[in-house]
Amino acid sequence: MSYVSPAASVAQSTELELEIVERVQQSRNVVSLTLRPTDPKGFVPFRAGQHLAFRLGLPECPVATYTISSSPRDRSGYRISVKLEPQGRGGSDYFHHKAQVGTMLRAIAPRGSFVLTDDDRPVILLSGGIGITPALSMLHDLASDSSRPVYFIHACNDASEHNFRQELAGIARERPWVRILTAYANGTAADLIQGNCQHLGILDRDTLRSWLPLDDYRVYMCGPGAFMDAMRAALTALGLADGDIRQESFGSPLPTSSVQLRPAVAELSAAGVRFGRSGLNSTWDGATNLLEFAEAQGLSPDFSCRTGVCGSCQCGLLKGEVEYDEEPLDPLPEGQILLCCSRPKGPIELDL
Repeated sequence: MSYVSPAASVAQSTELELEIVERVQQSRNVVSLTLRPTDPKGFVPFRAGQHLAFRLGLPECPVATYTISSSPRDRSGYRISVKLEPQGRGGSDYFHHKAQVGTMLRAIAPRGSFVLTDDDRPVILLSGGIGITPALSMLHDLASDSSRPVYFIHACNDASEHNFRQELAGIARERPWVRILTAYANGTAADLIQGNCQHLGILDRDTLRSWLPLDDYRVYMCGPGAFMDAMRAALTALGLADGDIRQESFGSPLPTSSVQLRPAVAELSAAGVRFGRSGLNSTWDGATNLLEFAEAQGLSPDFSCRTGVCGSCQCGLLKGEVEYDEEPLDPLPEGQILLCCSRPKGPIELDL
């Protein structure tokens, strides 16, 4: 079930003025920044898994979105952890090379629906690379007042890119219901001996099977698209229900190998989607949003944040109506929609 708390929904358009008060180099290519509201009463609570959208005002990156990696129980501020991306895209160059302690930032209050649901079942927090950030915030939340079994499973390249190792160990040290398991794609035998990781090589079904007792799990997964595609296949092969696996992608399109292109139909059905410029008619299949649905048809719409913030996926709506899972951050021109957070209410035609 996907939902956002009422408090978070009300605060979605609230502008925050934040100051960087601490800067920590987590690993070779990730830096963490602790942010504190300049107004002592300006802190807006967040749910583990939500993110902040920063209005950077840069020509190449007006808005940048980063998941909060700190505990939602910490009401003093927020921590974001930023990976340095190739060519510094997505604002990462700014946060790595320009933002320093004392830098002031403007951000939109926390938003996002990739959050923990109320449930008593054991939890698997499964992450790849920088996808560790929402999983870490979720782990802090679960460890605070729950004895639900938690399997925190993380995959990264090697020790130089292993983020939050000591923090994770500290959380698990006095909580026997929390187990931390890490796979290094390019680790060494010394990493196993020293306990830096528990598996060398790519994370796969057999490794997951050896780590996970048979149980009825709720899974939260975040990382690159290809990683999540492989992990979803591995988990369902182990008997987990697909509906119990929730995932969040960090700006990567859905891999075309993981979707089945749908045949064209002659006319729009009650749930038909017509892509006007492409001349493609498809039947709506209940996808998460229209951006993912368009990608599943082999199209490549522009996008950036995939969270209704940046406006990159703006598209003309030629016919029909849509509904939003999360309202766009800024008002849209008449006849325009955002693909990444909308779904059709009936037959529609898009200028795509």
